[in-house]
Amino acid sequence: MPFYVYISWIYFCVVFGIALICSLIMSLLSTNFYTMHVVIRKFSMLDLEFPASPQELVTFIKGIFKLPGVISKKSLKALKTQLYFHFLFIPFAYGSIFIACMKVSSKMTYFGHGLFATLAWMQVIPLICDVVETIYLLKKIGPEPAISNQTVHSAYVFLEVLKWVIALTAVICCFGAAFYFWLVGLYSDNSLHFLLIACAELIIFFILKKLTKKSEKEMMEQIQVATA
Repeated sequence: MPFYVYISWIYFCVVFGIALICSLIMSLLSTNFYTMHVVIRKFSMLDLEFPASPQELVTFIKGIFKLPGVISKKSLKALKTQLYFHFLFIPFAYGSIFIACMKVSSKMTYFGHGLFATLAWMQVIPLICDVVETIYLLKKIGPEPAISNQTVHSAYVFLEVLKWVIALTAVICCFGAAFYFWLVGLYSDNSLHFLLIACAELIIFFILKKLTKKSEKEMMEQIQVATA
């Protein structure tokens, strides 16, 4: 397999668009993430990705089963569905970063050429980390999840940090390089068209997310009605 891969921008737009669709669906599912943690409260995937201790992760999961029947089932179904859907999101998310890095690499020379190609292939690492994380969380879901020992917990958190650091580093570097090329005029009209398509996809994503987002107040009112 060649280290440097030429990929058209059209593939980036398609892969990036699918990643945004997956992200929107997972965002909608996350509006139903509730747990009993002293009181009924909302939680996010970040709470599960970066628990302060092994006990805290278990507390979040056990709290879902302590909720009133309908709310518990709804929250549990949303969490499981999002985790399974996450398997579809993973290749498209890191695939879009891979393509972007390769495209920037093709514009670079010498050090930058190899650096961005390396960043592209390094996306395999967070992809694997994300798969391991999702499997780990799926195995934890249950009325009485086992508390992991400190070694396992530390390894889990390390994978999370590694995933985010590698992916965000690549995204920031690509954005910085693309902005530089735009400032100095080192871009083709063809690539600019695809950049506008990607920007349009982002705008549509945020509009749809805004339109479909339920407010915290509305959600709590629904819970109060269900538990009354």
